[in-house]
Amino acid sequence: MKLIILTGAPASGKSSIAEAVGAKLGIDVISKDGFKIELFERYGFTNHAEKKKLSIEGEKIMHDTIKDYVNKNIDLIVDNNFKHFNTVREIISQADVDVVIKCVYCIADYDVLAKRYNDRISSGNRHLALYTLNQYPVIDGISEFHPLITRDDVERIEQGIQEFTFGQEVLEINTDNIESEFETICSRVIEFIS
Repeated sequence: MKLIILTGAPASGKSSIAEAVGAKLGIDVISKDGFKIELFERYGFTNHAEKKKLSIEGEKIMHDTIKDYVNKNIDLIVDNNFKHFNTVREIISQADVDVVIKCVYCIADYDVLAKRYNDRISSGNRHLALYTLNQYPVIDGISEFHPLITRDDVERIEQGIQEFTFGQEVLEINTDNIESEFETICSRVIEFIS
């Protein structure tokens, strides 16, 4: 089976690319953020500590889902900004099937990433679970939004990464111009996966 991992900094385009490629290839796509949204809609959170717990639980569900797909020998695309791949490595080492890992590492200039992230937060188009710090889904009220970030913030985030890529087959994609080059980027990823 193929385990396709899209990783990189926040706002590097992982989710957009993963969804488009998954749709074109007919491969399921999962992400920690997707599971985090499901948990938020079920339980909500009222502060950042509770939000962090949902994130940790979302990551656990993501890993359990990866294990399930591997055990069933079904191709899967995983979209996440991994800090390391220890759990994925353990899942694969225990698998009874051959797993081909294809890792797509999305990179962009830190200034571009900060601007994209800030635009995303300011737009209000993202799910509440991903851009608020203290939102409970049942109660309307004032929400604290994620603060805007700078190039230095992106650099600090990246310094916390222990492993940027995983596996022997890695495609590094620059997404500085993802808006104008989206189809080309997706075609490169599809070609790499195939």
